[in-house]
Amino acid sequence: MKNHNIIKNNHQIIKNNGTASGISRRAFGLRTGAALAGTAFGGALIGLGSSVMAATPKRGGVARIAFPDTSPNDTLDPIAVTSNIDATRCYQLYSNLVRAGSDQRPEAQLATSWEANDATTEWVFTLREGVEFHNGKTFTSADALYSIGRHLGEDTESRIKAQMSQIAEISAEGDYRIRVKLKAANAELPIIFASARAGIVPEGHTDFDNPIGTGPFKVKEFQPGISAYFERHENYFNAENVYLDAVETFAIPDPTARANALLSGEVDIAALVDAKAVDLINASPQAEVVSSRGGQWVYTAMMADRAPTDNVDFRLAMKYLQDRQRVLDGVYKGYGQIANDHPIAPSDPMYCADLPIRPYDPDKAKFHLKKAGMENATVEIYTSTTAGPGGVEQALVLQQTAAAGGVTVQVRQTPPDGYWSHTAEKYPFFGSYWNTRPTADLTYATVHMTNSAANESKYVNPHIDELMLQARATLDEAARKAIWCDLQQLISDEGGNLIPSFVDYLDGVGSHVQGFEGHPMGGLSDHYTGEGVWLDS
Repeated sequence: MKNHNIIKNNHQIIKNNGTASGISRRAFGLRTGAALAGTAFGGALIGLGSSVMAATPKRGGVARIAFPDTSPNDTLDPIAVTSNIDATRCYQLYSNLVRAGSDQRPEAQLATSWEANDATTEWVFTLREGVEFHNGKTFTSADALYSIGRHLGEDTESRIKAQMSQIAEISAEGDYRIRVKLKAANAELPIIFASARAGIVPEGHTDFDNPIGTGPFKVKEFQPGISAYFERHENYFNAENVYLDAVETFAIPDPTARANALLSGEVDIAALVDAKAVDLINASPQAEVVSSRGGQWVYTAMMADRAPTDNVDFRLAMKYLQDRQRVLDGVYKGYGQIANDHPIAPSDPMYCADLPIRPYDPDKAKFHLKKAGMENATVEIYTSTTAGPGGVEQALVLQQTAAAGGVTVQVRQTPPDGYWSHTAEKYPFFGSYWNTRPTADLTYATVHMTNSAANESKYVNPHIDELMLQARATLDEAARKAIWCDLQQLISDEGGNLIPSFVDYLDGVGSHVQGFEGHPMGGLSDHYTGEGVWLDS
């Protein structure tokens, strides 16, 4: 097929031969879908509030959404998204080529269809016609090429550089088709374009103090570290599904204060409700909790590039000193699933059920501590209320269970404001959390490949890259899963993750909020809260 408009870094052809840029940062990250036990994919109402009843959508109103954290580094530039509040804001502003469905598969958004060659090394995307940006410009293939191109090349600041680095070349074939050529086969390519970081912006746009997208809302006011206010985009291509006049987002870091704000009616939706608050919220007629079983992981990172966590035996000892069931039952009240120190959840098709769950075993921990020459060690774990739901409590449980192995754990709780700049990745042990990705490949590409921009543990192993390339090129699912079992074993045994459980998404929703549905790949309806939701008062 003839290429009518091939683009480079100088706006003629974009070829990507970039290597790792060394960008590091923690966690936002979207998704890996999951089925609720005994139900289909999606969310379940824990409470018995009014949103389970059918109702006729109403136009109007402002939805106020409270998050656990915000920062002066908040951004409306999609390639720079680093947090849940960033992601939700960008999904209000921008549309993607595809979005992630509750079955983990890509669904049409700005791309209406896609197809690959037999080798899955080239993909062609057909784009939606008649889409209007907030400034009135018509969306075309030039905008898609420009937006994808922002992630490519050695100097990109994209947080999904590792995922996008598989792209060798992109080109336009008229106004509404693009061709993507890969460096190696990947049968699951389309889903990488569902990330909040892959939002489509107009060709040439660089002013993200004044962002322009094709999403359901456009920005009216944005104050990093404080709040953002978005008004409805009347010419949105799916405008019939947008009922709210506006969405306001801000942070209430303290989980108790956030729950109280929901119960008092000061907020309409509270993200990442503490599991201990579920019964309190559901006992009130003012709100309910929507639970979605997914692959969210709240964990302690052990940085492999510095002492004492650069010693693999010491890392293994700490893994044996986690009481996973105690964390799940005590911290998360059973709202979750047991994890095994790697980030692939049981709901993922590539999850390796044959890999034995590492037990709580102080004697084995002592064996590895002796090998490491670190018997009776004292360590500090830095964490905060913003380091994921239950993150502080999780560290306190480890403090107690590690004592049986002779390890003294001192928990250092730091202020939530600015945690990701003043604490995360500054100490050998620190608390963090990740939302999940729709595929195992995207999860590892984000945090475990050698050029992953957000590899918090700093554990690097080129064999991971080799195995992932093999998996991408393996179309037989059983054979691909065998490779993924090796990948999970490798991280579980050698990596720097203390992951005791996968935590369900718990969102607090006012009883007057209608149309809110849980999503297994992220809280707040996978961050699309402003679309499909209306207020019944």
